[in-house]
Amino acid sequence: MSNDAQNFSILVREQSFFHEYQPLWNTKSKKVFAYEALLRTEPRINPVLIFKQGREKGVLYDFDTASISKSIKKYPDSYWDNFFLFVNIFPSTIIHPKFTEFIEGLVNEYPIIKGRVIFEINEDPIESKLWNEENFINGLLFLKSMKLLIALDDLSFTSNAFEKIIQIKPHFAKLDRTCSENLAKSLEKQTDIESFLAITDNHSVVVLEGIEKKEDYVTACNLGILAVQGYYISKPQRL
Repeated sequence: MSNDAQNFSILVREQSFFHEYQPLWNTKSKKVFAYEALLRTEPRINPVLIFKQGREKGVLYDFDTASISKSIKKYPDSYWDNFFLFVNIFPSTIIHPKFTEFIEGLVNEYPIIKGRVIFEINEDPIESKLWNEENFINGLLFLKSMKLLIALDDLSFTSNAFEKIIQIKPHFAKLDRTCSENLAKSLEKQTDIESFLAITDNHSVVVLEGIEKKEDYVTACNLGILAVQGYYISKPQRL
């Protein structure tokens, strides 16, 4: 057994993982309005590898839901009134037969999460076909019926992204770092963002990820982006 495989077995058995939380910044109020929970391990393992092994071992659902539960449990009580919490979730978790039971249990245990937790859907290419399944759409409708919010992650300037936004009507639409890198110097990206904002108007709050430079932050603000995330604002950290 490889070291990664051994580490994963320990990780699942002992739940020896934790979360760091990265703030999201409201460009209008100039304040943090939310945090995203990001999986971390000790010893450090790339989260992509962790979920890959979980899928291969047939325990991705168990690990994904354990991560969601722990990220909510460890979120400071004093944060709920002022800051939303973004938690990542796989489409395969949403279509799992036990998903509704899991969410109902989560809401019963932590009723404060209603209207405060945003499920950020993982864009893993391996699960791309699941987006078209009726069970997936029904799962999203169920989350909304439980007063939980939806975010689409790692979007870019593509017709596929626009179609997802129109179909799903997420509360938040997150543009990935390829859209923000060197934004201040790219008129093409600036034009694309203006078009993206026009299309998502009245549908979703657009979050621009990967903001690492002041000039890109200023440009995003000038373009009308309401929310940003990235190292320029803050690195992920334990709360």
